[in-house]
Amino acid sequence: MLLIILCHTYSSYIGGYVKNTEYFEEAPKSLIHICMRNLFVFLVQTFFLFSGFLLSYHLFQLIEERKTFSMRCIILTFVNRYLRIFPPVLLMLASGVTLWVVSFFHGPIKDLYSDLEYQRCRKNWWTTIFFINNHYNQHEMCYFISWYLAADTQLYILSLIILSFIWRYRAKVNQILSVFIVTGILIPAVINYIYNLDIIYRITPENSKNNQFRSFNFSVTYSSMYANMGTYMLGVSFGYVYYKVKNYRLFSSVGYQICWWLLFLGLPMAVVYLSTFYYNRFFSALLCGLLKPLYALGIGIGVLGMSQNVGGLAKSICEWRIATFLGNFTYSTYLVHYGIVFYRTATAKEPMLISNWILARSFITDTIISFILGFLMHIVVELPAIRIQKIIVPQVGAQKHHSEKSKH
Repeated sequence: MLLIILCHTYSSYIGGYVKNTEYFEEAPKSLIHICMRNLFVFLVQTFFLFSGFLLSYHLFQLIEERKTFSMRCIILTFVNRYLRIFPPVLLMLASGVTLWVVSFFHGPIKDLYSDLEYQRCRKNWWTTIFFINNHYNQHEMCYFISWYLAADTQLYILSLIILSFIWRYRAKVNQILSVFIVTGILIPAVINYIYNLDIIYRITPENSKNNQFRSFNFSVTYSSMYANMGTYMLGVSFGYVYYKVKNYRLFSSVGYQICWWLLFLGLPMAVVYLSTFYYNRFFSALLCGLLKPLYALGIGIGVLGMSQNVGGLAKSICEWRIATFLGNFTYSTYLVHYGIVFYRTATAKEPMLISNWILARSFITDTIISFILGFLMHIVVELPAIRIQKIIVPQVGAQKHHSEKSKH
């Protein structure tokens, strides 16, 4: 989440009006700067990976306990998930469809930011509610970062359907998962080849202005369901692998642990480095399909190893109490941070100065405010809504325990 905030802090400058434009003009001369910008593009893959992982592991456990996976189970799983994420989204939508967004984000260039946001939300609020805004009228998307929730919801539904097939044909689980992983790689690759696009959506001044983050290119390479399908299916596969091997030691020898470190760190680093180059049409299409899943593969191997007590300092950092505490309200923080970060861009009364120090200072400020407001939304909106949801809507995992209690 911290890196996501850093990405958007950086984007708030590169997408705005700055005095010293040479800061961004000189960026292509620095490999570190280019790698940092390209890393930002892959960060969200971690979220898709974890979402698929948790869904898969939870449902395989459920199937083991109940020995069934009915349509009612699928519907209840989705309804609970939808109601879990919807209330905070509704609050953000309410701010977008009212004049509050215009009055709060007020400045000389409000016609390019708050006025447009108000118009988009008044017109397309319903696409956000139904989580289709990353495909339908994506160029006029209300509350831009909700594209992730739309893509994740679509992949969640697809995964529920796939898992129902796996329940019916349990002997072919490996083949089914493999087919959908390959499909998730091929679809973006083929579309990329047809339209002759770049391998990723690069965070450049040109791409960051003129509404390019809501363009067809952005949708194909970044925000669409199919652009992230390979990673999500990989997450579903890792959930299944963890379910099968959680009681076995996979990384017992030193050699295996060295391989784990190389894959955990090496794959994401290699992906980011490969993305710094430009390729011909064929290799651009191939890498467009492969790079995101390869990045996620490294992260997934890392998580699998840490679950088996491998990782040393890296594992300790991930299990740090403060990190765990902040992780409890990451979702609410994700929703509120976008408005915090781009407040400076929308309300700027003169071109902004940018430097490494200013970027670091802005990142720290954005992080503190975002987590404070995220915590408030978590305890005021998210938690009460979850408790009400659990009272009103049947919980799939709790049904078995309820039936057992009724017998006694």
